Amino acid sequence: MKLNPNSDSVVACASRLLLLMAVTGLTACSTMQATDTGFLKNRSEMTTSKDGSTAYYRSPTPVDPHQVRSISVEWATPVEATVSETERVRLISTLKAAISREAEALPQSVGGHPVVIRAVITRVESVNPALNVLTSIFLTVPLDRGGAAVEIQVLDADTLQPIASMAHAYFVPITEFKARFSALAPAELALNAAASELAKLLREKT
Repeated sequence: MKLNPNSDSVVACASRLLLLMAVTGLTACSTMQATDTGFLKNRSEMTTSKDGSTAYYRSPTPVDPHQVRSISVEWATPVEATVSETERVRLISTLKAAISREAEALPQSVGGHPVVIRAVITRVESVNPALNVLTSIFLTVPLDRGGAAVEIQVLDADTLQPIASMAHAYFVPITEFKARFSALAPAELALNAAASELAKLLREKT
């Protein structure tokens, strides 16, 4: 059987078309939007950023970040999210450790209230390392970016009234090049970024 001399070019064109379709899907939304699962009961009091990636609330009540009585992190992503139990445990531990680390790094506040911190991971976007290898070869850029969204509430430890609330969503930027070749690395970076933003919210105003 004689092969069509153009068959290779047809396959190549088809491959490029499929890659283009994948790229179009990956770049459809440039900013991950903050979630609203109902976990944050004072959502109506929160201020939303212009790009929709963050919503936050901060009461005037001073916080002593060295008196965090407990940190709890739960999983609340959609049921169709394809994240294994082992990966869930890993990501929950990542966020909990990041919140603890960021709080301990803040200066002590004399007279600040002790708090409890409750968080939920509401969205996780892992990356496809194989797809990123392909887009790196054909387009010089690993386009599958990955990230995560969380909702976090800081409550007065005695009254359980909200002192600070935050919904934060984050796609990892292209500057985090290496992270795009590890399935969960972008999500872990996003969780660390959320903890950093929470620390800024907790920092006592001077």
